[in-house]
Amino acid sequence: MRKDGTEISLSRILKREGEVFQIAVERSPFQGQIIAYFGLRFSLFDKRSNYDSFELICSIYNTENFSREVPKSFNLQSQIEKLLESSETADVTFVVENQSFRSHRSILAARSPVLKAELFGNMVEATQKQIKIEDICPKVFEAMLHFMYTDSFPCCDSETVSAEMAQHLLVAADRYAIEGLKALCEKKLCDSISLESVSSTLALAEQHNSSRLKNSCLEFISEPGIMLSWMSTDEYVDLVRNFPSIMVEIRSKVNTILSSMDVKRQKR
Repeated sequence: MRKDGTEISLSRILKREGEVFQIAVERSPFQGQIIAYFGLRFSLFDKRSNYDSFELICSIYNTENFSREVPKSFNLQSQIEKLLESSETADVTFVVENQSFRSHRSILAARSPVLKAELFGNMVEATQKQIKIEDICPKVFEAMLHFMYTDSFPCCDSETVSAEMAQHLLVAADRYAIEGLKALCEKKLCDSISLESVSSTLALAEQHNSSRLKNSCLEFISEPGIMLSWMSTDEYVDLVRNFPSIMVEIRSKVNTILSSMDVKRQKR
């Protein structure tokens, strides 16, 4: 290889008598073209009628199949996250209790149709530089903002997010119609359903129209052993009192499971 990056490879054409002709193949990284120079080509090809065959020996090198990792500092997601961290170009401030969060209207509008309507619609917030947020704690609002800028939880690992935090974030995600965050919270809560949490999780699913979360809860409590234990808790009594329609769905789910069990017994 030359200093300018041009690659040179040598190939040989071997005549029957053993005489060798060199071929220098030059590849320019700038032109992307291959130019072949044939040493003594006239001696070989002008007299081709004198030879009934020749042997071509060559080496082929492919230097284009290589990958370059883009530095994280050039990554779009990383750069957008820096906007949240620095807030240098922020054009709106949210006040949650005693804390302030500076943000960017365009990014929030792209992530949430609710915030888009508030920040760019006919609402009073569209002209305000400082907006007060009610009924949400600063820690949850901060986590929601982080997701809107990065598409991930603040800790970058859903496994380390507590079920309680996931419940609060699901409420916030439903409030602002952030479907990606809602789906992430649903998965976390589905994976952490227990006898102690199923009542509050089922109530949450009912309040915020989460069919995925509700079905997971119904699957969990439909097990005969778990069902009896759950129905003896105070949380069950409160749930049925506040959401009587859930009992209808529970009975339907149990009947479906019992019917399936009967079919399996008959096949044996």
